[in-house]
Amino acid sequence: MTAANGLWGLLLTGSFPLPPSGAVSAYTPGTPSPTPLPTLPPPTPTPAASGAAEAAGFALEGWMIAAGAAALALLIALAVFFIVRARRRRAPAAFAGGVTLSVGKVHETGARESQQDCFAVLPEELWPEHGLLAVVADGMGGLADGDRVSQCAVSAFFDSFCNVQGEPQLVLLELLRRANNAVNGLLGPGGASRSGSTLVAALIRDGGLSFVSVGDSRIALLRDGALYTLDREHVYRNELLCAAVNGERSFESALSHPRAGGLTSYLGMGRLKYVDFPAAPIALMPGDRVVLMSDGVYNALGVSELADALLLPPEQAAEEIRRAVSAKGYSTQDNYTAVVIGLERGTRA
Repeated sequence: MTAANGLWGLLLTGSFPLPPSGAVSAYTPGTPSPTPLPTLPPPTPTPAASGAAEAAGFALEGWMIAAGAAALALLIALAVFFIVRARRRRAPAAFAGGVTLSVGKVHETGARESQQDCFAVLPEELWPEHGLLAVVADGMGGLADGDRVSQCAVSAFFDSFCNVQGEPQLVLLELLRRANNAVNGLLGPGGASRSGSTLVAALIRDGGLSFVSVGDSRIALLRDGALYTLDREHVYRNELLCAAVNGERSFESALSHPRAGGLTSYLGMGRLKYVDFPAAPIALMPGDRVVLMSDGVYNALGVSELADALLLPPEQAAEEIRRAVSAKGYSTQDNYTAVVIGLERGTRA
């Protein structure tokens, strides 16, 4: 208990220390009671003495009230000090030089009947200590329970994040392992034929970007107006193109194959076949934008359209992505989700 807490307890309960147990004598039945001393009548005060005593009593009472008020004011001041200090500790300045992070989000159903995308961003007050974690998962729309699977993946990814220690990239890989185990457990034996989910996750810590990606959800970096895709799609087209490189088929047949867009790695398939991650964290700079998105975004918007949107501050960028996709008016528009992370120099109020 702190001194402040002890004083609060004293003021609120009115408890004061009792004298030592031996300092108060007690009468025990069966023993002779002490002979009482003769009682003298109290002296009759003179008017002057009575007035002086009354004034002294008022003065003492006023001093006690003033002392209590001063103590209360001190406690309030201390409380305000600690609240302000705590808020300053939660300020989003994650890097040296006054660089701050901000986030924009868009999450829409499109023309589908249900939402099978899922996303999450670590609360801002945890960024200074743990870094900024963002995850986007896309339940496989052609299979059953895609919404439950993507939600399971994101939930499992976040459940243990604050308790997993180590290098950022290894932390993400460990969380991916747990998320895949959770989805496999949800679907049970043979679940790969019933459902699954993509997943892309980013962790910004100590000025560096680490990520993991499974499936065809994307992570991209906008720097100096140019948009760079950081991961690859885990689709059958890539395997067909490798076969073409090895002379086993033509490139034209690889690109036109009817199943070229089928996923070859996704959560819920059992053992993951492919996982994308960088060789080392990517150093970020003021003005950078990082975007995590489901395929409903990049299939609807061209590279230049997406880059133009990301030039805006993150919240405005997310709203512009929403407006641009909606303006297309595609009758088959998939669910679309994007998390936009921006780095700016200077502090926010």
